[in-house]
Amino acid sequence: MSGFAGVEALESVPDAWHWSPIPGLDFAAALSRDRRHLFQINARDSYDAPLVHAILAAARESDAQILSSDALLRAIPEFNHPGRRFEVLAAARPGVHRYHEVQHPELQQVTWAIFPGYECEFASPARYSPEDARESFIRFLTPADLGREAVPFLRIRYDNTVTKGGTDGPDGVLAKPETLFRELKLLDGAPGSFVEFENFRGQVFRVEWKGFWELSEVSAGKGPRRISLDELLGFTENSLRT
Repeated sequence: MSGFAGVEALESVPDAWHWSPIPGLDFAAALSRDRRHLFQINARDSYDAPLVHAILAAARESDAQILSSDALLRAIPEFNHPGRRFEVLAAARPGVHRYHEVQHPELQQVTWAIFPGYECEFASPARYSPEDARESFIRFLTPADLGREAVPFLRIRYDNTVTKGGTDGPDGVLAKPETLFRELKLLDGAPGSFVEFENFRGQVFRVEWKGFWELSEVSAGKGPRRISLDELLGFTENSLRT
């Protein structure tokens, strides 16, 4: 770490450093307590020194949980920081992130990406394939934005007989909530169409068009029941976040 251009030690966290190769792009990292692994934060136009120091300190305190797990992505609960709404400390294994893959491959193998997050963004680790974990990390979680809002975990499967849009395979795809809300609205007037979605708790819901919207809570064995569009959208928003 001492060889990185412009690196400086962080006095508030043991064995920790900060460096910024260009304005607006900041990196900070700390060694695990056994000094064999690195926990790294990347920040683009959002570096907040007190928050970053708190994340690094929390990662060191939780290093046994982070390093002993085979999870590709995992969330350590009960992380909070004054003035922020974050709920968890998140960690991504080497291979999910590619922070040092090109220039420092030996460092890449012992570096964990860490960042703050929200409970609703992380499903059970078993629900992530390597491809899903990488897509979630890069496309949805945007860990370098330390000022971001929550992007709930969402897996969706759908078929629309009118728009001809849909997903392939039984597992569906990861998506943003905006995609789900759009497809629920597009069910209107599309007989034989459906949308099925899974939230971070593993709850699965299915919506079909029967001349009206019909909701089934598949994982709980409830339904189907007739539901208005406004009620459906409110129910969906709540189910993704709580």
